[in-house]
Amino acid sequence: MPIRPLHLLAGCFLAGLGLHASGGTGAYRLDWPHPGEVLTYRSCGCADACWVAEVRHRRTQALQARLRCDCETLFYEQPSAPARTGPLGSCEPIHLGGRKPEAIRERLEQFLHPRAGGAPGAARP
Repeated sequence: MPIRPLHLLAGCFLAGLGLHASGGTGAYRLDWPHPGEVLTYRSCGCADACWVAEVRHRRTQALQARLRCDCETLFYEQPSAPARTGPLGSCEPIHLGGRKPEAIRERLEQFLHPRAGGAPGAARP
């Protein structure tokens, strides 16, 4: 059965809607002052309220930690310390104040490098 031009046009339109609806951005680096590690950020929708930030080993790309927001709730994951993994509450403290990249970095430092970026005792979710 031959493809009709109208069917082809409808298929292209629907495929375009799917790509547009997925939202998000490509990953890009955020400032991370710890040698041997890289902090990346990517948005996944909700007008940039859904996002994932990951710290990876620079050479091996092994995941060190992940901080993510699902539009409302903040989650932390650290493969080397599964007991620390879980929800942290609202994403609002990170979204407010106009300094989101810095707030993400500071929060991740509280877990991975407590002496460098966070107050003592702040490392426990």
